[in-house]
Amino acid sequence: MSENKLQLIDDLVLGKNICVLGTSDGRNPHVSLMAFLVDHATMKFYFLSRKNSHKSQNIKKCPHVSILIDTREEHLPDNRDKAMALTIQGVYAPINKPQTIKAITKHFLAKYPDMEKFASHPDTELIRIKAKTGQLVCGLEDEFSTKFKNS
Repeated sequence: MSENKLQLIDDLVLGKNICVLGTSDGRNPHVSLMAFLVDHATMKFYFLSRKNSHKSQNIKKCPHVSILIDTREEHLPDNRDKAMALTIQGVYAPINKPQTIKAITKHFLAKYPDMEKFASHPDTELIRIKAKTGQLVCGLEDEFSTKFKNS
């Protein structure tokens, strides 16, 4: 049973290209629709953002975030019982080496070439989130939680 759920988590993480990133400044929550790149082996998620955005400022104040990846496009509103939602709890992990930022951004742009102009702007930064735990909800009540091995 849990192997099947872990496979569903893998399918969502690897099969989707957009998520909702939830951050907080310590008092107020903020959510953003984001393109993402994932290193599946380490469960590290990468996002591009402007340095002065709410999400970037929030992450530096409160490094704990939530990531939501779901199947709403495929299953809602007609097949609510088949919809899946994966909520990942993670923590901001700054990248200090410019060559690492450059290499990961290159991979990001290979997946999202339309974001080249945004990525090359001097006020754009690469954000790395290390996934810690995940909760998969299938349908209305089927829940499965896991801790990621490389977190």
